[in-house]
Amino acid sequence: MTASLPVDADFFRDPFPVFDRLRNRGPIHRLRRSDGVDRWIVVGTREIQDGLGDPRLSKDPDLIAEALCRQRLAHGADPVAARADVAQRARFTRSFTSHVRAVVADTLRPALAERRTELLTACADGVLDGLDDLDSAAGPVDLVRSYALPYAIRMTGILLCGTETAKFVEPAAEWLSPTTTGTRGMAAEQLMAHLGDMAARNEGRQDDVISALAGRICTDGHGHGDLALACMVFTTISVENTYSALATAVHTLLTHPDHLDLLAAYPKRIPHVVDELLRIGGPHNVSGQRCATEDLVLGGQLVEEGDLVVFALGAANHDPAVHSQPRRFDPNRPAGRHLAFGTGRHHCPAAHQARSAVAIALTALLRRFPELRLAVAPEKVPWQASETLRAVGSLPVRLRCR
Repeated sequence: MTASLPVDADFFRDPFPVFDRLRNRGPIHRLRRSDGVDRWIVVGTREIQDGLGDPRLSKDPDLIAEALCRQRLAHGADPVAARADVAQRARFTRSFTSHVRAVVADTLRPALAERRTELLTACADGVLDGLDDLDSAAGPVDLVRSYALPYAIRMTGILLCGTETAKFVEPAAEWLSPTTTGTRGMAAEQLMAHLGDMAARNEGRQDDVISALAGRICTDGHGHGDLALACMVFTTISVENTYSALATAVHTLLTHPDHLDLLAAYPKRIPHVVDELLRIGGPHNVSGQRCATEDLVLGGQLVEEGDLVVFALGAANHDPAVHSQPRRFDPNRPAGRHLAFGTGRHHCPAAHQARSAVAIALTALLRRFPELRLAVAPEKVPWQASETLRAVGSLPVRLRCR
C-alpha cells in the first residue's frame, strides 16, 4: 500500500506526530511524494542508522536520476521535460558528491573552524548593527529576513572566499531572496563572475573553500563552469542549512523564554545547548534520496533494485525509545545522540562548523538583545512549505520589552 505525507500547514509546523504514527505502524513505509514519485521513507532510528551506513543505498546522482525519470515517465510526464529536469538535478548532486563534500571535509575541519570564530563574530555583530537603532514602537522585526538569512549569506562568503565582500553578499542576497523574481538571473551571473575572480586571486591558499575547489577541479581537468557550479552548490547548501537551523533555534528559545533568559545571562552555556536545539528542530525533516543498487531488506521490507529511499532524520531525533520525553526542550540533555547531521559514512563533514556558526550567532543576538520576545502567538509563526526542510518562514519579534 502506498500512502502520502499530509503536506499541509500543520505538517510544516509540526511533522513529528505524523512520524510517530508511521513509526508505530512500522520502521519503513512506501510513500508517494506530492510530485507523484514513489519512495521508501524510513522512520525507525535503528533502521535509519543501518540504512545510512549501507553502501547498497547509493547517492550516485545518475542512478537517482534514472529512477526519477523512470517513475515520471510511468506517470505520463513529458519525456523531454522529465529527462531535462532530472539531468539538471543530477548535475547539481554530482557536483556536491564529487567536489564539494570532499573539500568541505578538509577545509572546514574543526582545527581550521576555530580560527574563524573572530570573523564570524564580527559578521554577526555587523548584521545586528543594522537592527540596533530600530525603534520597538515601529512594530515587529522579522528575524529571518533581518538576521538569520543575512548572517548565513555573509558567513558563507567568509567560508567560501576567506573574507567578506560586498561583491559576494549583494548578488547572493538577491539570488537567494524568496521574494526576488526577474533579477535572479542577473544576480547569479554577477555572483559567478565574482567567484571566478576570487578563485584566481586566492590561488594557492589552503584556508578557504573556493581555493580548495579550484585546486581540486582544475587538477581533475574540469573547466570554469564546473568550478562555478560547485561554488553555487556550496553557497546554496550552506545558506539554506545555516539560516534554517539558526531561525528554528531562535524560535525554540522564544517559545521557552525562561531558557532564553538564562542563556542571555550566562552566554557561555550557549555552545552546550546547540546540540539540543538541533535535535529538537534540525534543518531537515527528511534526508536526500538514495537509490538501491540491488535488492535488500530494511526494517523487514524488501527494497528492490532501483527503489528510492529517504530517511526521516526528524523522526529519529524525536524517537521516545532513544530520547526521553523527546518533545521537551531540555538544555541539560546529553549531547551527540541526535541525527541532525546524519551518521556514519553520510555524517555531515561540516558539522563542527555548523554548530559553531549557530552558537556564535545566538551568542551575538542575545548579547545585543537579551529581552528578545516573540511578537505573535507561537501558533501564528509561519513555517516553510517543504516536506524535507524544516524552517520558519518568518519570525516576528520585539527586540526590546520596553
